[in-house]
Amino acid sequence: MKNLYWFRARKHGIGWVPVTWQGWLVLLMYVIALVYVFFNHDYSPSVQIIWTHFWPKIILLTLVLIIVTYIKGEPTTWHKRKS
Repeated sequence: MKNLYWFRARKHGIGWVPVTWQGWLVLLMYVIALVYVFFNHDYSPSVQIIWTHFWPKIILLTLVLIIVTYIKGEPTTWHKRKS
């Protein structure tokens, strides 16, 4: 079976672009999770609540997305050294 990447490396810049239905599904799940966190957030005026409950969830979701795209995406050219 051919090694099929879910995400294609961008030609310019850093990152990946979904190219298969699995990649698009991962991206859709990420957006749905962000919307869920946003609408289920306690809108208390306390800044401590925002820094301890809202932002860690957003950062964790983003890290999971980056890890999945790194594992299931094609290798990027920005980490390769030129000889």
